[in-house]
Amino acid sequence: MSIEIEIKLIATPDKISDIKQWVSSRFSEAGGWQDKQLANTYYDTENHKLREMEIGLRIRQDGDKYIQSVKSAGRVVGGLFQRNESEIELPSKELDLQAVVEPYLMILLEEAEEEDGPVKPAFNTDFLRRQIFVTEGESQIEIALDIGSIRYKDIKQDICEVELELKEGEPAALFTLCQELIEKFGLVLDSESKAERGYSLSLKPSPYLRQLRVVELTAKSTAEAAFETIAHKGLGHWQHYIKQMKREVTIDNVMQLNRALMFMQHMYSVFAPMIPRHALSSLRSDWREITKNFAKLLKVAQEINWLNNGKLYGFNYSELEGFEQGLRKAFKRESSQFVEYLKSSSYNLKLLHFSRWLYLKEWRLAFKEGGGQRLKKEIYPFAIRQLQHQLFDIKRHLTGKEELTENDYLAYLPRMYRTLDIGLFFGSLFENKKRKAYRQRWVDLVASIELFKQLEFIRRALKTEDRVDERLERTEKDILDALVTMRTRALEENPYWN
Repeated sequence: MSIEIEIKLIATPDKISDIKQWVSSRFSEAGGWQDKQLANTYYDTENHKLREMEIGLRIRQDGDKYIQSVKSAGRVVGGLFQRNESEIELPSKELDLQAVVEPYLMILLEEAEEEDGPVKPAFNTDFLRRQIFVTEGESQIEIALDIGSIRYKDIKQDICEVELELKEGEPAALFTLCQELIEKFGLVLDSESKAERGYSLSLKPSPYLRQLRVVELTAKSTAEAAFETIAHKGLGHWQHYIKQMKREVTIDNVMQLNRALMFMQHMYSVFAPMIPRHALSSLRSDWREITKNFAKLLKVAQEINWLNNGKLYGFNYSELEGFEQGLRKAFKRESSQFVEYLKSSSYNLKLLHFSRWLYLKEWRLAFKEGGGQRLKKEIYPFAIRQLQHQLFDIKRHLTGKEELTENDYLAYLPRMYRTLDIGLFFGSLFENKKRKAYRQRWVDLVASIELFKQLEFIRRALKTEDRVDERLERTEKDILDALVTMRTRALEENPYWN
């Protein structure tokens, strides 16, 4: 079983000819281009059990050859794909699962059929591939230009992609070439495979939002391994919702993108004592610019969300209908602008920069010879210190006064979110049941402060309409009273890391 490493870029048909000409000129000593017409059939069970297991099963017709491929779940860093792949040539286009020789993949395929019945064709991809093999330094790279379509029943979606696959050598060469293509042709990184796009046509959208969960670490994990795992978790959440945004911009998708940004900002802050500041400065600058371009859309989405949540609690006002309509028009406008920003070279170069930095572990370059020893140590003691430090900070701010005002709670809310994220970073190192019980008290406290903030927004909006609702103000007072009990109980609870 081989490891496939590739970067995928979205292009437009009018650019393909220019890209091909540029590549030929850039790598004048390379061999010629080869054209292949590739017909692919993807298979799954009735209820897409393979998809659930993150397994891809495909037969590709390449001329007179039939190639059966099984791809297991891998990791996508920006537009860089790294995954396990098993391929075998078949005598015909008939599927042959007995030909899969990798034991782990074979077990998964058997389990899927036992649970959900036999596999059958799910969708097709057909495209013309123009490919060339080039040499960049000591590395050999396959460049493929794919034009065609994805088909599911009567639904058809165009394919126009540039794929760079590392055949041998160092992955840095892929990033270098990818950067040139983005700068030269304004191409867009794509973290979605053709198979994912096919499934998006054949599957109903999930009604459930994907949430950021506890990061899976072990007590023996090094600090560096923990940092990488946490970074991949945050980037994965961002990429997932960027894909959703490109299909449809919704309030929930915007809020989850903001969640990913917070998660990564907290990650930088937590690991700052271990990684030199100058190794993080350019990345933090990149994410600040992304955040700036996202800020207007986020503000409008938050305000619409606050109005919607208020309605769930019975705070529905006809006076605010015009105000809400204005927000929805602004949301549509800001959504369009942000989606266009996602296509810009500025955004895609920043995402590529972060992907390269993470995949190649470029923070190591910031250490002098023999440095970085703290990153080689086990994460467990560091996690204890971080959790304990956050608890001291909470006690200092939430017990310093007999009574806390609404402004006291709202001012401390960002630190509360940071505290909850630190719990996600390191929570898997501790007993799960005790951790969940302890964490839930703080989650409930944060939810109440958020509700307070939402109702405060509605109250301010009503005042602009010369209307004050006494029931609304009374509810805010009730929340403030409840917060006293909630924070007292949360602070009395024994921490799960002690």
